[in-house]
Amino acid sequence: MDESNGNTFTLEANIAGVSDSTLFIIKDSRTKNVLDSSYSINGQIYLNSHLEQGHPKKLLLMASDAVSKEFLYTILFAGNELIKFNCDKKDFPWNIDMSGSLHQDAAEKFNQVEYQRQIITSALKSNPNSEEDLSQKINHASDSLNNIIVKLILEHPNSYAAIDFFKYHKKKFSTEELAALYSRLDSEFRETVEGKAIKLQSEYPNPKVGDKYYDYSAIDQNGDRLALSDIEEKYILLHFSSSACFGSQMSLPELKRLYALHENKLEVVSISEDVAKEQWQNTVLRDSIPWKYLWDGKGEFGDAVVKYWAVGTPNYVLISPGEEILEKWFGYTEGVLQEKLQIHLN
Repeated sequence: MDESNGNTFTLEANIAGVSDSTLFIIKDSRTKNVLDSSYSINGQIYLNSHLEQGHPKKLLLMASDAVSKEFLYTILFAGNELIKFNCDKKDFPWNIDMSGSLHQDAAEKFNQVEYQRQIITSALKSNPNSEEDLSQKINHASDSLNNIIVKLILEHPNSYAAIDFFKYHKKKFSTEELAALYSRLDSEFRETVEGKAIKLQSEYPNPKVGDKYYDYSAIDQNGDRLALSDIEEKYILLHFSSSACFGSQMSLPELKRLYALHENKLEVVSISEDVAKEQWQNTVLRDSIPWKYLWDGKGEFGDAVVKYWAVGTPNYVLISPGEEILEKWFGYTEGVLQEKLQIHLN
């Protein structure tokens, strides 16, 4: 294979245990754009693409084994460089030792913590316990490992892995700690979407029920700019979502029914966490969204996501006509939307 000359990203891998003709796909994790694909032959794969100039990309390598149908994936941080690794199928996703990228080397510290989480969770599940006892032990172990990741971010903030992992653990930081963290970032990292999100996060304390809402504006599906403050004398339900969010898809029938029922006093505002504008626009059409669906192109580091400290999708925030936060919750379970809205709107 040709060595990378600095203008292309190349991945060469030898994966023991993977079935022949397994299709591997590599994507830009933020835009979800497919960069290249390759079928495994004798466990070997070869992927090649040109990454746009700028800071290294977070890439997602994924496959479904051609025989066992086992889902495989791993994440790597790289630019236009040659990445190599040899591993076993069981090493996915967190125990793959890659060479060729200093950015990936920095990520290995975090990956090993996630690998320990995988080992501990598997070990706990293999022992006979009550479901409640098992859940408590897993949560306790997970909390301990999350604290290790927070410590790693604080000790090694100047890496793309650190500022990316931050978004999953931001609720562990106070605004003062975030301001201090941002002050320690090199200029290279301060100018990234992730770095700017850390700065913005430090300026907006995590809003609690009873606090005043944070205003936010972005373009809607009609190309108009809408601010939350433009909505007067109505309840506002913020709905953080993305094109691939299964929970949001499940919630749509109930959400549409409730919106039609309370349209005179409720405004639903969906906030897209998609980076690609086309994905957001296609989602509006695919799902026949009748309410405003806002997009700012910053994905998981968007201004509303940051201000409301949202982690994952779907996330919901209910705001009163008096600009007070009434409810905040994560995930979708049938009936919860109706229950939350009924308490306040009736």
